[in-house]
Parts: sequence; C-alpha cells; structure tokens
Amino acid sequence: MKLKKVFKYLIIILICALCIGGIGWGLSKYCANKNENVTTKKTKEIHSQKLNLVCVGDSLIYGEQDPTHKGGYVYLVKQKLEQHYDLKVSTYNYGKTGDRTDQIEKRIKNNSDIQNHLKKADVITMSFGGNDLIQVLQKHFNVLMDNQLSKIMPQQEKKYANNINSLLQCIRKYNTHAPIFIFSIYNPFYVYFPTVSALQKYTNQWVEITKNAIKDVPKTYLVNVNNRLSQGQYLNHDQTKLKQDSKMNLENLSSAEIQNKLNDKYELNDYLSANDHFHPNLKGYQYMANQLYQKMMQHKNLWLNSQTTKR
Repeated sequence: MKLKKVFKYLIIILICALCIGGIGWGLSKYCANKNENVTTKKTKEIHSQKLNLVCVGDSLIYGEQDPTHKGGYVYLVKQKLEQHYDLKVSTYNYGKTGDRTDQIEKRIKNNSDIQNHLKKADVITMSFGGNDLIQVLQKHFNVLMDNQLSKIMPQQEKKYANNINSLLQCIRKYNTHAPIFIFSIYNPFYVYFPTVSALQKYTNQWVEITKNAIKDVPKTYLVNVNNRLSQGQYLNHDQTKLKQDSKMNLENLSSAEIQNKLNDKYELNDYLSANDHFHPNLKGYQYMANQLYQKMMQHKNLWLNSQTTKR
C-alpha cells in the first residue's frame, strides 16, 4: 500500500505539472516563436547560410520552466550554432505542453503554419513520449504495482510504437530531406525515489521503443538525455548514499511525509526545475542544447553547406 501511495502522489505531481504548463502554453496560444536574427553587417548577411530550424512536440520543445522565457533549448542551440558557424538561424517553436504523440500528429494535420514551416525546414527537432507514458500510468493506476503493470505494458508499448511511426510518416509527408533529431524522455523522480525501480524501468523501455521505432527511418536520430536528466549530478557516481539518503523506506514514510517530499520547493536534481520537479531548469536545457548540437555535428553533412565557414 505504501508503494501504491507513492505512485499516486507521483501521478498527481505529473498531472499538476502538465496543467500548470498548459496554462502558460495557453496564454501564448502556441504561436511559433520566431527568434529574430539581427545582423549588423550586410556583407556578413550575404555570405551567411540561412538555416530553418523547426521544432515540434511537447513541453520540452515549448521550453516549459525555462527561467529566461526564451524557449528552452531551442533558443540555446540557435545561439550555439550561430556562435560556431557563419549561420543565420531562424527557429519555429511548435511545442505544446501536455501533448501525446497522437495529439502532436493531429495538431500538424490541422495547422497549415506548421505544415508550411516543415516544408521549408532544414533541420527538425522533436520531443514526445512522456505524456504517452503518463497517460498509461494514470489509466492503469490500480495495477501500477510493478509485477501487475508488466502484463499491460506490451500492448501499450505496441500502441506507442505505432503512434511514433504514424507521427514520423506525417512529418515526412511535408519534408523528406531534413534530418530529424528526437529527444528521449527521462524520469524526473529518480533522484527523489531511486529505489522505486518501476518508474525507471518503464522510462528506459519507452526510450528503447523510440530508438527501435526510428532505427530504420532515414535521417532520423535519437538525442538521449535520459540518464543525465533522470540522475542529474549523481550520474556516473556511486549512488549508494543517494539511496540511503532518499528516505524512501516505505515501511516508515507516512503519506504526509511523501507528499511533503514532493511539495518541497527545493529540487534535489540540479538539472530540473524547483517549480514543478518535472521540467528542466536552465542547466537542464543547456545540457539538452549541447547534446543536440553534438548530434547535429555528427550529421552536419545533411544540413551544413560545405562552403559555410566556422567562426
């Protein structure tokens, strides 16, 4: 029963995080955030390669909880690209907090602006899957115990894989040439509850499903941020003390103590926001931008002109 209470509070926190994020997104009406590029020298503008970066997905695309309110990693990777190469990058942010894969696809099909920008995209970035997993956990809360949920997951995983395939086919309908870089999901509660193995288990499985779904899709690549954003500063360190200090002894923790732990305004993971314990903070978005930049560099022949010079 203790473990079930933990899961219950985790699901509540996840839903609250999405609801709060949805309000912020609603105010912005998910308009494409066009980052204007100011070039002072006209001669420089002539020689600069123009790059259209189109970003479609959920709250990680939108930049939820970015303290600078500039669009999370999207703005940061634009800055990084222009800093290192003679590029003029235009970004178009179509992230919406709370969207599942099927909802993202529906939004693309119903939004001519997204379609038109996809057609002109030189690079496409995406984030999806977290809300799909949350929906599964919420719907099957009564069987959320690890050994019971495992009976349900194969069917849900197959559905998720089919949704990924359908979404990517939708994207490729409008653009067949641009490389697609897809961010993995992560477990925002690992640092708080490292001994609750079910959450990390299904997070890892979701990442593998995404990896397998795209492995045969041309010019489509996974940007895996799961380990760092899940484990934060504890990645590659001995986590024995973390597990000891987590106070996750289900025999002793009361429901009130669990709730207080989740409502704490101090975030234990250095890469996540203290506001909702779910989305990245500035450090987290900087990590995402760096990982995306590295992956883009590995495949720069697909989007970077050979004549474009380094700064």
